[in-house]
Formats: sequence, structure tokens, C-alpha cells
Amino acid sequence: MSSCHQPTRTEKADRDAAVEVMVPEHGAYTGAFIDFGEAEEDVTLEGIEDFDTMVGKHQAIIASSSYWGEQDFPTASLKVIWQHRSLPLVFWSPWDRPYEQSKGPDRFSLTSIIAG
Repeated sequence: MSSCHQPTRTEKADRDAAVEVMVPEHGAYTGAFIDFGEAEEDVTLEGIEDFDTMVGKHQAIIASSSYWGEQDFPTASLKVIWQHRSLPLVFWSPWDRPYEQSKGPDRFSLTSIIAG
């Protein structure tokens, strides 16, 4: 009976492991594109939590965007969204630096992207 007094080991969950997303039995997942400010990749946990509080519901899907001109994958933003236990949805915008509201896509136009 000495084994009854042994401390129980708890396996630490791998936060990077694949997970299965279940289809809700009733209703649908809610999600939002949250305004995090001027920079597209300024996703914050505080901003997500503030939005959840404002609308009164946890967002199962959080959308964010990333400019092609950044030339990197928005890993930090996606980790924040995942930390909130939400699914990330990424929009890639075909703009390059300098980012100007009135200027359309140039180097990363859809025809350029399709051409490789």
C-alpha cells in the first residue's frame, strides 16, 4: 500500500501539439476581426480579452492580418491567439512598404503573386 502515498505525476500538455477541432453540437463558432490599432501584427491578449468583455462572448476564431511586405509569417500573433484558446485566421494583404492607405498593391499585386 505504499504506492498510495506516492505523488501523482501530471503530464504537462504540449501547447504545440496538434488538436482536433470539434464541430459544435448546436449553433456555430463565433469569431471576429479585432481592431488592434495601426500595425497589422499588434495582436495582444489584452485586446482580445477586452473585445470578449465588450461583446459578452468568447471568440472561438480570431482573425488578424499581415502585409506581404513584412516577408515573415506572423507567428507571434498566432501564438497570442492560441494562448487565448482561439483558432487563428490569417489574412495576407498584398501591400509592400511604405504602407499608404490610398496606394494599391504594387510589387505584391495578385498577378505578381499568381506568377510566383
